[in-house]
Amino acid sequence: MTKLISIALSLSSILLSSHSTLGFSVSSLTAKQRRSSITTVNNPSNPLSHRTTSTRAPSSSSSQSSSSSLSADTNNTPFATEPVQQIDANNKVFTPGATVAIASTPHKLKAYQVPKAAFGTFSSSSGQFLPQDEGGITRDTSCLVLPEGLRGVVMRVYDVNEWDRTHPILIKFVAGLDREGEGGFDVPKTFMMHFDADEIVVVD
Repeated sequence: MTKLISIALSLSSILLSSHSTLGFSVSSLTAKQRRSSITTVNNPSNPLSHRTTSTRAPSSSSSQSSSSSLSADTNNTPFATEPVQQIDANNKVFTPGATVAIASTPHKLKAYQVPKAAFGTFSSSSGQFLPQDEGGITRDTSCLVLPEGLRGVVMRVYDVNEWDRTHPILIKFVAGLDREGEGGFDVPKTFMMHFDADEIVVVD
């Protein structure tokens, strides 16, 4: 009986030892597999890891495409335009220094930015300046009526691409030229005024 108990205890001890060894092996194998799995994921030579990295990194073709797009946008930038020329009814170009004259217009041209002493009109027959009667000055007559043929000099021609000007030609009228004897007009005061191309013509 004692021998049977001893044999049973020995068998039990052997079984426990085998189970412990097997569990250790399984645990060791599992740990190795885990380490192997981690190594595979982090290994740059692994195809899956390399593909993932390539997907996240910007490709050279994308960079070239972006560079090409930027280059195309730069090449499509519009060049500066040439200044717009102002041309009269006779196809003559207005240039600084040119002599011009008031053209025939459907309405009377008036200069409001003149001294009070220059308010008035010109005689249609003699060209003499007729000052406005001070007693009859109104808002509408507070000006100098510019007759057809009155001469002035171009001071500046504005480029309408650069400046928002509805009257881009600046003309200077100088007093004291005494053009009355030549059939012209002599303004009482020197002044400057802006005009449109259809309001004046080049005469010199």
